[in-house]
Amino acid sequence: MKIVELDKRYISWTGDMMMTDSTNPIIAITMGDPAGIGPEIALKALQETSIYEVCRPLVIADAKVLEWYIKKFEIPLRLNIVDDVRKASFAYGTLDVIHIDNVDMNKLHFGENDAMNGIAMLEYTDRAVALALEGKVHAVIGGPHTKKAVELAGIEFDGYPGYVAKITGTKNEEAFLMLVSGELRIVNVTVHVSLRKACEMITKDLVLKAIQASDKAVRNLGVSAPRIAVAGLNPHAGEHGMFGMEEIETINPAIAAAREQGINALGSFGSDTMFMDWKRNKYDAYVCMYHDQAHLPIKLLAGDKITAFTIGTPVFFCTVGHGSAPDIAGKGAASANSLIESIRLMSRVMIWSN
Repeated sequence: MKIVELDKRYISWTGDMMMTDSTNPIIAITMGDPAGIGPEIALKALQETSIYEVCRPLVIADAKVLEWYIKKFEIPLRLNIVDDVRKASFAYGTLDVIHIDNVDMNKLHFGENDAMNGIAMLEYTDRAVALALEGKVHAVIGGPHTKKAVELAGIEFDGYPGYVAKITGTKNEEAFLMLVSGELRIVNVTVHVSLRKACEMITKDLVLKAIQASDKAVRNLGVSAPRIAVAGLNPHAGEHGMFGMEEIETINPAIAAAREQGINALGSFGSDTMFMDWKRNKYDAYVCMYHDQAHLPIKLLAGDKITAFTIGTPVFFCTVGHGSAPDIAGKGAASANSLIESIRLMSRVMIWSN
């Protein structure tokens, strides 16, 4: 593997700090879009000593971009470039990096969309997921992505769930997005499509698969007997057919089928009232039919402490609950809260799932 020449002040090949607990899960964290805030939040999150108490973090990135941030903002971290997970030190203060040389620093413009950045983001994802499939890391956290940058590269990409499904050989209709913040868990039956397309996509089979994936994911999160609330598609869940028949013809039959399989699925509920009791943990997960129905409540209630968890695929994969924030990229102003929450969540998932 070609090792990039970096400023030696920021590289440690031995790791002279205390090693993390070798029983902690190894979590691969990708840089995401190089022109977004992904590199910055990765560096900020891994300055938290508590992260090394729950996992062994490994960054997948172009190390040149990380070095730029380290020098620009005088971040007290050293880079340990490795070509094999077994060579990582997992020592606080030393950032273990699998370097992929795919960013031309002369062409990198923070906050701007470019095909180079879209391709780079996917290459980090490919490497991290491959390591998970090979059993070399326990889980993957994808850095914030920019769909437009991938589109400029001529690659079809509608978000991480569909892409992770594709590269793991999972059927696209079996991979779903679960937004998580503490005990609040919201699953999207459809995600990045138009509202018209989302309505067309809602079928009994797809809703049932979403309920099944939700039940399994919540069990992996440590809940032994999940209670799954399912939203309707129409106002007031159709109000007995007055405002639409999708609940009667599609959603309610999917709920009934799930219950026949022993899943405690309830609904369908009007989405404007379904979340009113969320603080009392009345339900362990909520299944919503389209993007805004799912994203609006959790973003209002949880702010930036959200994890986007891909469920239904053979790897444990999640990402932050926000985008690449081009308006503040490269300025040192990004918050790492969502990434920190994501790391803690995946660390807990590995403990519960084992």
